[in-house]
Formats: sequence, C-alpha cells, structure tokens
Amino acid sequence: MTTPQRPSPDYVPERFWEERYATLDLTRSGHRDLPEAYNRWLYRRKQAVLRRSLRAAGFDPAGKRVMEIGVGTGVYVDFWKRLGVSAITGLDISSAAIEFLRRQHPGHDFLKCDVTEPDAQGACGSDFDLVTALDVLYHVVDDTRLERALRNVRAALRPQGLFAIHDQFLHRATEHRGYIRWRSLEDWQRLLAANGFEIVSRTPIFFSMIQTNDCATPRGAARMESLWGRLQPWMVRFPSLLGATGYALDTVLGRVLKEGPSMELMLVRRGAS
Repeated sequence: MTTPQRPSPDYVPERFWEERYATLDLTRSGHRDLPEAYNRWLYRRKQAVLRRSLRAAGFDPAGKRVMEIGVGTGVYVDFWKRLGVSAITGLDISSAAIEFLRRQHPGHDFLKCDVTEPDAQGACGSDFDLVTALDVLYHVVDDTRLERALRNVRAALRPQGLFAIHDQFLHRATEHRGYIRWRSLEDWQRLLAANGFEIVSRTPIFFSMIQTNDCATPRGAARMESLWGRLQPWMVRFPSLLGATGYALDTVLGRVLKEGPSMELMLVRRGAS
C-alpha cells in the first residue's frame, strides 16, 4: 500500500493544470495512464451514475441552471445539453481550457476562476440549481481553501439546490499524496455539515475499471493492486474491449452493492437557511 505523504510544496494548482492542459483530450481530464478510448468508457460510467443519482433525488436537469467547477476539457457539456439544461456555467483555473471551451460551445459561459479564492463568489454568479465538482476537490489539498470553496458553492446555489462531488470518501484516515488529498468520509461529513450542506446520497462509481483505494483490509488491497497491475497493460492494448467489459461489470455491481472500493458520487443539498 502507498505510504501517505504531506502535500507537496511544489504543487501550484494553476501551473499544474496549465501544463496538463497544454494538450486537451480525455487523458488530461481523465485517467492519464490509460488511452482516450478507455477514458470514454470511464466517463460513460460516471455519467450513468450521475444521471441515475439525480433521478433518484427527484432532480430533472431539464430547464435547470448548472455550474460545473473544473470544467476541464468540457466532457460533461454535451451531457448537460442532451439533458436539456437551460444554462451552463463552467469554471476552470486553466486559461487554455476556458479558451478552448468558449470556441467549442458558444452560448454558454466559461470563466477562468478559482473557486477556492474569496472573490469567486461574485465572479461565478448565483441561484444555480446544481453545482458539480467531478474529480476536482481532491486536488484542493489545503483544508482552508476547501472550506472556502464549499462556502462559495453554497452561495452560488439556490436554497435546496444540489451539489455533486466525485471523491474517494475513504473509510480510513485522510491521506496526502502530493497534488492529491484523499479525505476520509468522516472528514467530508464534518466539512459539509459545518458549511451548510446535508448529504442526500453516496453511490459507488467504479469497482473494476480503475485502481481500488478503499479496500476493507490490507490483504484485499494488495490483491486488488496485483490484479490492477496485470490488467492495466491489457487496458492499454485493447482499450475499447476492456472498457466495454469493465463498464458492463461495474454497472451490474453498482446495482447490488452499496459500498465500493474506489471513486464514488456524493449528492448533497444546500440547507434552506
């Protein structure tokens, strides 16, 4: 198992993402160790879980206003369009990503904005029905900045609006891994409650399609890490086949299992006050 580390002093978020988005494709916003064809299946799974969870929460995106934090390469923009949202506002700290999306999707708002900064609240607007931070907030390695981001999200949402988060929500202590901070479920519960949110649902996304990081026992973690080491070369060699197979397997497992060993989607609601 990986030994937890302190946040890297060399991690400067804006510089990191400008360099990563020097090329804009799914491997830059998704799993950088796997081909673009495999990443398409990963995003397809994420979107299926998001759509299903929103439906279970009684949320119909049609006609709604959505703000996406860390919009990146814009992989969710067409998803929201298909669901009939009335307006999309995308935020990112990368100028390259924002300039690209403005060209690709005229008619929607894309803003260079760091949601962890104090002035973000006024810059991004308010009265959104849904805000998303999909594979974003574990890159906010400082808890003070994360709390500021949560306050800004709360201000951007209408009362009873929903906030969707992708993260690990570890069933063990929070871990620091350089430019990533995997927070425990307990820490997330505390942070959300302290900033005016209540948890609606928590749904596992992946079981087999990416690495597992939240196994029940060290022995189970070692076995899953070994399995991943054997499978990854085949994912690189046959990305469409292995992506489709993993998608089908994780879809079945997601119907019957309430806890997973990897990424999860949490829906939270802004309180009325």
